[in-house]
Amino acid sequence: MNPRLKSLSIQNFRSMRGSVVIPLDAQVVLVHGTNGMGKTSVMSAIELGLTGSIAHLEGQSKYYDFLTHIDTARGSILLTVEGMNGCSTGAGQVTFAPGSFNAMPALNAADAGFFAERCYLPQAVLGRLLDIYDQKKTTSSRLTEFVKELLRLDALDALVDGLDHAFNVTRIRKIAPVYKQLEEARDLLDQQLERERSSAESAREATNERIARLNQLLAVLDPTAAPVGAGFDMVALRARVGDRERDQTELAIVTQQSSEVSSLLSRLEQTDAVSPDSEIAALERDATAIGSEYETWLNGAGAQIAQALDALREFHSELSSLDGASVKNQVRDALSWCVIEVERCQRQLDQHGTASQELTAARTTIQRATTRIGEINQALETGAKDARTLAAALAGIAPHVEGDMCPVCNRDYAEVGSGSLAAHIAATIAKLTSEAGRLQALSTERASESERLTTARRDEATAERLVLQPDALIDLRRRQSAIASTRSMLEPLQGEAAYGHSLFVRLDNARRSLAAKRRAGLQSASLLPEINAVVERATGLPTTKFPGLREALEAASAALSNRLRTVQANLASRVSVETELDQYIREAQLLSDRLARTRQLEGRLSAMKGTFSSIGKVRERAKTIASAATQVRAGIVRDVFSGSLNKVWRDLFVRLAPNEQFVPQFRLPDRGDGKVEAVLETFHRSGQASGPPGAMLSQGNLNTAALTLFLALNLSVPSQLPWLVLDDPVQSMDDVHIAQFAAMLRTFSKGLGKQVVIAVHERALFEYLTLELSPAFAGDSLITVEISRNFGGDAVADPHFYAFEDDKAVAA
Repeated sequence: MNPRLKSLSIQNFRSMRGSVVIPLDAQVVLVHGTNGMGKTSVMSAIELGLTGSIAHLEGQSKYYDFLTHIDTARGSILLTVEGMNGCSTGAGQVTFAPGSFNAMPALNAADAGFFAERCYLPQAVLGRLLDIYDQKKTTSSRLTEFVKELLRLDALDALVDGLDHAFNVTRIRKIAPVYKQLEEARDLLDQQLERERSSAESAREATNERIARLNQLLAVLDPTAAPVGAGFDMVALRARVGDRERDQTELAIVTQQSSEVSSLLSRLEQTDAVSPDSEIAALERDATAIGSEYETWLNGAGAQIAQALDALREFHSELSSLDGASVKNQVRDALSWCVIEVERCQRQLDQHGTASQELTAARTTIQRATTRIGEINQALETGAKDARTLAAALAGIAPHVEGDMCPVCNRDYAEVGSGSLAAHIAATIAKLTSEAGRLQALSTERASESERLTTARRDEATAERLVLQPDALIDLRRRQSAIASTRSMLEPLQGEAAYGHSLFVRLDNARRSLAAKRRAGLQSASLLPEINAVVERATGLPTTKFPGLREALEAASAALSNRLRTVQANLASRVSVETELDQYIREAQLLSDRLARTRQLEGRLSAMKGTFSSIGKVRERAKTIASAATQVRAGIVRDVFSGSLNKVWRDLFVRLAPNEQFVPQFRLPDRGDGKVEAVLETFHRSGQASGPPGAMLSQGNLNTAALTLFLALNLSVPSQLPWLVLDDPVQSMDDVHIAQFAAMLRTFSKGLGKQVVIAVHERALFEYLTLELSPAFAGDSLITVEISRNFGGDAVADPHFYAFEDDKAVAA
């Protein structure tokens, strides 16, 4: 049972307000309405119910938000389908509102795509159908993809696409990141191997240089020895080098003997050719003379200096007694201390005098301030008492005075002749008021005197602390006088102190020289045995074989120096050989490690290159297979375009436009890489190729070419969905085109069994198609639907049903 569209319910969809039910249960459904009545909305509603979307609007964002009629809040679509997926009845339902959209389509995704591309031709797509199929995408045109789908070339496409990466290493890296990692590992191994080879070569050169250096050092130790080469015996070579400890012992012995010779030479040089006894006698005479002169100084100027220092020690206990070695410094330090101490005593005496004067002044101020404060207190006390008493009395009497009669003495004040009694009392009260001002001045003076008294007492206390007691004052003056006197005594003796110091130094030097000569005389007798032993040990000859002791010691020193140089050279050579041997061992081990590492890296790199060789072979096989598959696929596509699709398209176009000289077709140029891509062109009926359809066809025939291309695509595929939905396909067609188009639709509906739904806007075309597509046999059916609006603006669908009826008149 073929699927069949049954009915369509629309509510508030796009330009259609209100609810509309459109029957679709017929072999042909004709929809008519003037422009803007909602024909395209009906076609779009069918597409939404079947697929859940509007294919030609998918490129426009948020078109779902504008599906609802502008004057309503929400809308819906319900499409009933019969015989879909083995079910008797199915439905596709869509609900929508501004900001929301919910679709449950009647078709699955595969069938929905087939319907949108092969069964439904919207009016908006008709004018650009040729451009859509001629437009090149990233890989191929829509038409080429259609042919691949038609011929089930998925396996070949998958094979070609999958093996396409083998033609370019960059693609292999993208699909297999491990390949790139393998390349990086190979490059890294190359770099490592190069570094290891360079390091190994450097290590080999270092070992060769070390062997050459060893041969040079061995030649120094033993000129007759044969040179060593690579791989020499280390134990035998160390035996040839000898014992280093023996050389070190001999070096210590020779060094010690050289030190003894140098010491004896030094001691011998200290003895003179002059007789020691005569020189000692001369030194003794000089020492005695200098000592006598120093003794005379000690009894004279020295005694005076000692007396002065003793006198100063009473005041400065740190001064030391007279010392000839430092008498000059002693006198200088004592004079400096005297100056400082005299100045300090004078400062204390001056401070005492100033403090005494301040103390006297402070006590005078205290006495005067105390006396004045007493006087002020007494005046304040008397004045305050009289003023208060009299003021109180007068204040009490004043209210009782009447006329000039005194209420106290009962006398008439007018007898005095000095004015009224009341005025007299007022004057007396004013006088008492001035007395109060005087008392205020006395109070201020008392405060000032009190402050002066406080300051004087503070100054008195400060001065009392600085004033010396009589005993202390006497001691200080005596100390200053004594120190100044001693200073006067020492100052003239500074020259004598310097002279005494020089005598002491001369006497000390003379005594030291005398002692040294005496020791030298004692030592000269013990030098000869030591010199004989050292010279004989160093040269093998007694001292008698030499002109003198000095010459013998010099010969011994020269012999020991030669032995020392020989021992040091041998020891240095042995140490250098051992050092070079140790270094050679390390470098030989390093060379061995480098060579082992190089062999290891070479093995890994060889294995990796083998892997890349295997990968290359696999790539070559993949290229061969991909090229063969590409050629096979291209041949199949070329055959289909040339022998099937182009033939159907040409037959349909010539049928609709029999007078057009240029016929559209697809040409398949070979791009050289085995890939085939269809290109739209036209050819003249004479067989000559021409330009593209847009340049060669009129607008009417362009629409005809687009319509026939759509129908050819529909006829070229198996009947997966037996529907043909066309939205106003007649554009710029003349009567001949329309008649041929009606005959073609009749063939699709009655001959091929397809359910045709077509919308037109011209009344004459609508009536013509109603006549041409009317039922022609039993079971055939036709439904016409006219879309309009009522006075309220709501959409109205007026269906008419046509069934087959025998023509009674013809039958009769």
